Amino acid sequence: MSRPRLFYDLLKYSSLGLEMGAAVIIGLLFGVFLDRKFGTDPWLTLLFLGLGFAAAVRALMRAARDGAFVEKTDDRP
Repeated sequence: MSRPRLFYDLLKYSSLGLEMGAAVIIGLLFGVFLDRKFGTDPWLTLLFLGLGFAAAVRALMRAARDGAFVEKTDDRP
């Protein structure tokens, strides 16, 4: 693996944690906002927290799939 490619992969995977945290926090805050606006406490908070968690898992699965693809292509002679 070349050095620029290694740094690119390190940056990509280090931003994964930030992306996962941001998805959950944005879902939580949006759910709290909607619950306060419509008086549906706590249902919309739980719904959007779940959607944020699903988005975080999706980002993790996408990164794992991309990582597996890189390993397969790097094994070529």
